Amino acid sequence: MEGNKIVLPLLGALVASIIGGAIWALIGVWTESELGVIAWAIGGLTGFTVALLANKQVAVAHQVVAVIASLLGILLGKYFMFGYLLGEFEGIFNSEIFTLFTENIREFFQGMDILFIALAVITAWQLPKQLSRNNG
Repeated sequence: MEGNKIVLPLLGALVASIIGGAIWALIGVWTESELGVIAWAIGGLTGFTVALLANKQVAVAHQVVAVIASLLGILLGKYFMFGYLLGEFEGIFNSEIFTLFTENIREFFQGMDILFIALAVITAWQLPKQLSRNNG
């Protein structure tokens, strides 16, 4: 696979994951509830973005990109919500906030989180291939 056929899907997936994580955090802040189904949607968003930007030529590398980007988006969403709950949203990228988050990361991923993360990963993996078959 040529490098230029992965770069655009990679960048698109990263942007989608950041947007998805930010939207999840905003919804969590507004509703005062963490809706795990949105984590699943982040997997769908990254998978869709990769499929769209891969131009119907989806390879395993694209699927891996979608999965990693979905995990990044979920992690960012959790981190953004954590920063907000600490009242430190303005200084969210402060090293102390980051350290506190990483030291307590196990507390943020429990039971239902694992289910929705698994669904996000499965969706991010399968969706690009399915969309390329349907449009090819």
